[in-house]
Amino acid sequence: MVKKRLLVFCVSVFLVLLFFSKGIAGTEADVHFDKGVDYINQGDYQQAIEEFNRVISIDSEYVDAYCGIGIAYLNQKKYKEAIEAFEKATVLDPDEPIAYYLLGRAYEEIMNYDKAISAWNKFLALRPRGKRARRLRKHIKRLEEFK
Repeated sequence: MVKKRLLVFCVSVFLVLLFFSKGIAGTEADVHFDKGVDYINQGDYQQAIEEFNRVISIDSEYVDAYCGIGIAYLNQKKYKEAIEAFEKATVLDPDEPIAYYLLGRAYEEIMNYDKAISAWNKFLALRPRGKRARRLRKHIKRLEEFK
């Protein structure tokens, strides 16, 4: 239960930060993205996915929309779909650290620790410093001992 709350909290914080980093929506895709973020924060994951898919229909390379879809699926425990969305995000932008971080979370949920660690190592290569990086290194170490 604590793990689930932590995941929901982390994902919500990410989306709030992502929302505010966009500023005032400028394009039609941004408007739909912001609606998707609102739906995620309300817990209406299906509506969020629909909004993020609208974003992608406007701009097929809108990486944050794929991350949003992945987060919605992650919260619904649809891990295969979440992984597909996060992997698409990493293909579109191999330098987007949050996509690797979230991909690692999804792989961990299905107990594929090797792929989780691999994704997190890519995240750490892009973001080697900070509190999240330090915690993630400790978590990876525990997983490697667990394997």
